[in-house]
Amino acid sequence: MLRRIVLFFRENSWETVCFTQNLEEYGRVKGNLNDAGIITKTKTATPMNGNLGSSSFSSTYDIKVKQKYLHKAQEAIHKSRY
Repeated sequence: MLRRIVLFFRENSWETVCFTQNLEEYGRVKGNLNDAGIITKTKTATPMNGNLGSSSFSSTYDIKVKQKYLHKAQEAIHKSRY
């Protein structure tokens, strides 16, 4: 019984497959995962350093997939779209 509970939580946990600040790379990876039918979560962080007029900050994108789809996600990310 305990083994089933541990296995359930391990398979349903979310793992990071891509961590980037490049919007084009984020779009490419997210598109590849969507094309493969993999459900994703995205966490976005935008650091604020007090320079409100500065355009030098960028968002960081953290794309996550469920642990049980990690291998399939890695294959989908690295496939060529050419």
